[in-house]
Amino acid sequence: MSGKIGHFYEFGSFRLDAENNGLWLGERLVSIAPKSLELLILLIRRHGNIVSREELLETIWHDTFVEEANINYTVSQLRKTLSENCPGDAPFVQTVPKQGYRFVAEIREVFETDRQAANIANIPAAVSLPAVSKSPVRWHFIAIILVGVLFLTSFAYWWKFNDQKGFSGGSVSERNIRTIAILPLKMLNEGEKNKTLSLGMTDSLISRLGSLNRFAVRPLTSVKEYIESDLDPLKFGEKLKVDAVLEGTLQQTENRLRVNVRLWDVRDGAQLWQDSFDSTEADIFNLQDAISTKVTQSLFSELLERDRELLTKRDTDNPEAFRAYIRGRAIMDSKNPDTFEKAIDEFQKAATLDPTFALAYVGFADAFTRLAFNSSGAQADEFYAKSKASANKALALDPQLAEAYAALGSVKRIYDWDWTGAEKNFKRAIELNPNYAKAHLWYGLLLSSLARHDEALAEIKRALEIDPLSPDMKAGHLTVLEGRREYAEALSIAQENAKFNKESGLGKRALATYSFHLGDYAQVIEVCEQELSRKNSQKFVWLSLLAHAYRKNGQPEKADENLRQLEELSQTDTKALYSLAENYTERGRFDEALAVLQKCFELREERMIWLKVEPRFEDLRNDARFQELLRKMNLAN
Repeated sequence: MSGKIGHFYEFGSFRLDAENNGLWLGERLVSIAPKSLELLILLIRRHGNIVSREELLETIWHDTFVEEANINYTVSQLRKTLSENCPGDAPFVQTVPKQGYRFVAEIREVFETDRQAANIANIPAAVSLPAVSKSPVRWHFIAIILVGVLFLTSFAYWWKFNDQKGFSGGSVSERNIRTIAILPLKMLNEGEKNKTLSLGMTDSLISRLGSLNRFAVRPLTSVKEYIESDLDPLKFGEKLKVDAVLEGTLQQTENRLRVNVRLWDVRDGAQLWQDSFDSTEADIFNLQDAISTKVTQSLFSELLERDRELLTKRDTDNPEAFRAYIRGRAIMDSKNPDTFEKAIDEFQKAATLDPTFALAYVGFADAFTRLAFNSSGAQADEFYAKSKASANKALALDPQLAEAYAALGSVKRIYDWDWTGAEKNFKRAIELNPNYAKAHLWYGLLLSSLARHDEALAEIKRALEIDPLSPDMKAGHLTVLEGRREYAEALSIAQENAKFNKESGLGKRALATYSFHLGDYAQVIEVCEQELSRKNSQKFVWLSLLAHAYRKNGQPEKADENLRQLEELSQTDTKALYSLAENYTERGRFDEALAVLQKCFELREERMIWLKVEPRFEDLRNDARFQELLRKMNLAN
């Protein structure tokens, strides 16, 4: 008995059963997400034609409010499924910029009329059938079995991949998610105001979820580039080396906000949870409360009362103050000293709009510390004093604010040389927010300067676990390795970092420093000569390294010239004094070196905190005058 019962599309090594929603590779049913399968069927049926993004949204997501980000992910998943199952086949889906997508592979459309051939050819190998009978009843029975198999298989994959609201907390917890990135919400409306709103909400969610200490949460500095990135959420999550990502969109219509968020497992692409939230712009803080609570509930079956308090903690109830603070942080993150005053202006706006906004004063503290780094003498003293006062003001407003303790600890470490007080502050910051990477970084650097090298390395590694892509964390790691005299490993890491950021001044300094310690003076000279001519470079660093490298390389005239320039620079820039003492020590001019170090001590030059572990002072270690300096700084033991 015959009749048309099968309609298939064959392309490459695949066969698509569009009627029964199955994709086959030989006798194997391919695992494919339902939306990816719908997309494949639509593109194949429109073979050779461009299918616009608008048509995709209307056809595949016609009954759901979603945004164009879903298309990017679904196309990516479809391509991944096809390429992983048959790597040798040519690409099938073409992106047509600003227009849409097109299926470009050759397609063979097949209609099968032999019932027996059609059914047997499409049965999985694991399913065995009784002997074939020509009885119509038997064929109906077989057809029912096949439909049942296809239904159960499709249901299994739908359950794994389909968009699910409130995916059970128990099932998600079994995935052992230890790291998560909260990506800035993609704005469906253009404008700087909306970008600030997105970053602000992201920063708040990161802070709240990080304070739970249930998993490591990437900081805003690591995730904010997602706004301008072309990567889909899963690819960006892979870049950040996390187990899961939370991503979504923010749409503003007049004074209304709509937020759609999704939680993905980066490791297998499974969507774990999604939800939508509507709010007025004036009610943004309640919106943040709802999102942070529901995200956490999607990951854990039970929330403690303490968890709920942390998830709904608000730093301010003034939206404009909140935006000003986020703008100030964005300016600070650019690390351009010329713009730090603008950041202070934004923090001032925030504090004026809400005098009880403790984070605004932390912003002041961090900005003044940064300004002090780039100053010297009385001006640096003034900036450090303002930083300390701002951190104390923040703590007076909020005694549970981790960022304030870390900011205060930073001033105590760099300027006050209060090692005990700094350690106490850093430990308190980490206790309040174990996911605050900067607290781990600064504490690790403190431990390194005190020659507590194993503890220092543990803290730096924790900072890197939280924020592995941060240049600051990478630089801190190298500093700790230098204190441990592990120069070869430090150079190897510095060289690897340089591959990704060839223009970084800190990167070049690292290459020169560890080449210096390993005796590769030709490399030191090459790097330092290039950097010495750059605008805004720290000339004292390059002059100091060159003065020693040229001497070791058999070029005494050039060595003396660089030392002379360093001596001249030290007359106007007190930061050059510490470097000058290093060069005097290396030339055996110990009296001059100690005299310069005494001056650095009197001026409270911040690099003096490394006196105990500085490799270039090795020949001074046993000098009683050097030991006296260490004693005065409480570094002797």
